[in-house]
Amino acid sequence: MEEVQELLNLLAKRKLSVAILTALHDGPLRYTTLQHVVSRVKDEPVHSRTLTDTLNYLSAQQLVEHQYHGADYRLTAGGQELVDLLTEIRRWERQHRVSGDQ
Repeated sequence: MEEVQELLNLLAKRKLSVAILTALHDGPLRYTTLQHVVSRVKDEPVHSRTLTDTLNYLSAQQLVEHQYHGADYRLTAGGQELVDLLTEIRRWERQHRVSGDQ
């Protein structure tokens, strides 16, 4: 259980992590497209340095890979599984929480 807590803490520290993973859920994206998608999700412009740092972090965690020949970013198998788990956590949250006050 400690490893799960560590992963959740690391994802929480990198605020763009979940947005990036979610954006890549439907398939690979080029850097600029990914930046636009994440900016829309976050409802604010995402700085290139922040996006690059977070992508490097997710790559080091083996959740995202960069395809140099296609110049795009995609989820690894582990990243895809993590997004599926995050989707399930969102479903659980909607089902079991009436409001954000609890």
